[in-house]
Parts: sequence; C-alpha cells; structure tokens
Amino acid sequence: MDTPLIQLCNVSKSFDNNTVLNNINLSIFKGEITTIIGKSGEGKSVLLKHIIGLLKPDSGTILFTGKAFSAHSSVEQLSLKKKFSYMFQDSALFDSMTVYDNIALPLQEASQLTKTEIQQRVKIRMTQLDIIGTEQQYPGQLSGGMRKRVALARALVTDPEIILFDEPTTGLDPIRKKAVHQMIANYQRKLGFTGVIVSHEIPEIFSISQRIALLNKGDIIFQGTPEQLNNDDNPVISAFIHGHESSLLDID
Repeated sequence: MDTPLIQLCNVSKSFDNNTVLNNINLSIFKGEITTIIGKSGEGKSVLLKHIIGLLKPDSGTILFTGKAFSAHSSVEQLSLKKKFSYMFQDSALFDSMTVYDNIALPLQEASQLTKTEIQQRVKIRMTQLDIIGTEQQYPGQLSGGMRKRVALARALVTDPEIILFDEPTTGLDPIRKKAVHQMIANYQRKLGFTGVIVSHEIPEIFSISQRIALLNKGDIIFQGTPEQLNNDDNPVISAFIHGHESSLLDID
C-alpha cells in the first residue's frame, strides 16, 4: 500500500486531565475523502485541529508523506501549511465583510497575487459554485445553504491539496445537506484534493467517502471503507452505525 499522505502515530491529547485522544493511529491517503465519525464530544474536531496544526499532541507524531512535521525544514513546513484549507463548522464567514472579500481573504493574506489575479480566481470559484451576483452582499443576507457555498468557495480559492471539513452540513435541512455533500464530492473528483471530513451524517456521508474512521472514547476503533464498516461484526460499531441503544457507546 502507498505511504499515507498524513499519518497520526500514537497521538494523545488531554485537557485538564480529561483524555480526548488516547494513543490514536490514523492513516489518510492522497486523493481520497476520509470521514471521521463518532459520538458528539468524542474529540473529532480536536483530531482535525491536530492535522492542520492548530493543536499539538501531548505525545505521538504526525507524519506528512512519511516524515514528521518537525523534521521538515522551515521552508518545507511553510510549504506544507500552504497545502491546507479548512471549512469550519459554522462557515466562519466575517459578517462585516462582503461575500467577495470573504472569499478573497486567504489570497490577500497568503499570496503575492495582484489585485486582478485575485479577482480572477475569486470569480472562477464563485462561478463554479453558482454564487455570482452575491459579491457585494453580506453573509447575514444569505441563506444557510448559500453561506456554505461561500465557505466552500473560500476553502477552494487557494487551490489547496488538502481540505479539512468540520461538520460542513451543520444547521442545514436534509435537501441542502445532500447538496453540500454532492458539492464536496464533485469538486474532490474535479480537483483531486484530499478531503478529511468530520460528520454526524450517517449513513449519508458514506456515499462520498472512500475511507471511514470511527472515534470512540478517545480511540480509533475502526478505519476502512464504508463497505468494510457496514460488514464489521463488532457490536460497538454496529450499535453506532445502526443507531441502536448501547451502554458501550452511551449514545445520546
């Protein structure tokens, strides 16, 4: 098997003596969508923040193409960080900025592009996501589904190799949730980025995921394809996937 693009090796993290990640191991492969599932409060978002470097593990190592981040030169580390983009749970758009300025912001902050080049890139993404005409509107004037499109346009505008999605369909109705999933899948196929999604949308999210990781009580207790997950005979996994009551998972 190919070397994972990103690999978490024995990663642990605690907050105030509360262990959130307990010696976890996870492999994420280039060009795939890997979805992390699990009960609320299990540390899925914490795991995501370790991948992008917003949090550092108490112990363990995070590898990029087989090499620890700390082992890369400062130039390589900067280059690695530029490969990432992040779509936050609540879209994290700036209410005081127009749609155009929200999308353009990553390019204005982290590139040497001219104003004209930035305008061209923003227009391309806005056209692809069918949000042309909203440039001078503010996030508060948009529907929840439109805000998700703007957030996705912003995540894509830097042409990232890796995009992390933290609950990208939170607050949407079932039809718009499906539309957002389809948008992510379509752009992943078109652009070939590696996607990591934290999601509660089970089993809907399985249709766009090549790989699933189940986080339970601080441990990754499964990682594999959706088909392998559905066929796994572990009662903890079965209870979670099929929504059955389980004292082991203490499902809400």
